[in-house]
Amino acid sequence: MPIDADRNRVLLALRDRPQGVRTVEMADTLGLPQDAVERHLQYCADYALATWDKKKDRTGLAVITDRGRDYLTRQGL
Repeated sequence: MPIDADRNRVLLALRDRPQGVRTVEMADTLGLPQDAVERHLQYCADYALATWDKKKDRTGLAVITDRGRDYLTRQGL
């Protein structure tokens, strides 16, 4: 499923930057629309796979959690 693949790409991007990444930078890096990145980050935050300091100006910082790392490991990523 593309949605799961894109969500995994978002989590992988977070794993690669343990200090966190701004949503605007992530959208540019992944080549995904900003709203898609935010939708995936909201899902990840809802399920404690990542923390996300959502801001209206789209500069919020997202950081992967231990649970998110475990999720990627279980996915074989």
